[in-house]
Amino acid sequence: MMLGLLALAVAFHVYEALSEWTPSLFSFGVLVWSLTPYAAAVVIAAVTRRPLLGIVPVSLALLLDLYTLIVVRYVSHSSTAALAFLAVPLWNLVLVVPLGVAGAFLWLRFRHANSRAP
Repeated sequence: MMLGLLALAVAFHVYEALSEWTPSLFSFGVLVWSLTPYAAAVVIAAVTRRPLLGIVPVSLALLLDLYTLIVVRYVSHSSTAALAFLAVPLWNLVLVVPLGVAGAFLWLRFRHANSRAP
């Protein structure tokens, strides 16, 4: 499941890069920057050996990225709306991934605690 979500995230961001930006080194940097939160989630899942600690943050980050694309492309008419493509990966990295990991960890912990209770 983790690999499927990662493939979906990479495909989404490559589509976003090819459809929104002109090919340049800066565009490639933005693509790499947008994939950084996903790499962080994979590292966390690999280090802890708990796939759920990577699946939850990847899912949440992908939802926020999809929402951002829809808002920037179809809703906003501002000339600075595309700056969201630079800011959202930071939000994903600083807020979404840590909160997703914490939520998944707490869910795993309480689920195991309840299964051991008499």
